[in-house]
Amino acid sequence: DYFDLFAPKCAGCNRAIMENYVSALNGQWHSSCFVCRDCRQPFQGGSFFDHEGLPYCETHYHAKRGSLCAGCHKPITGRCITAMFRKFHPEHFVCAFCLRQLNKGTFKEQNDKPYCHGCFEKLFG
Repeated sequence: DYFDLFAPKCAGCNRAIMENYVSALNGQWHSSCFVCRDCRQPFQGGSFFDHEGLPYCETHYHAKRGSLCAGCHKPITGRCITAMFRKFHPEHFVCAFCLRQLNKGTFKEQNDKPYCHGCFEKLFG
């Protein structure tokens, strides 16, 4: 019909937009379609993150970019430690047994978990 031919198309669902819309990421969106691409939740406070031209909430944006802390699963925006092919806030890189904070290069690994030298020797020595 007329709207399908001439109305702007939603960047989310590709259907005609006939009412209010959101203009973002070089396109127009139905309000109900402009949500996080992964969790489908509306954006808190209206702020969203652009990853490859698609809208994401902060958590899923950082998940896509590989910048979520492996300890707390929250975004890392400041300093981080990369160990065991994962990223951590420095305060969340801890011994799996005694929970004391570790430094990169001063830990032992067992079953994909980090241990301080003392706990490693007690448990696996």
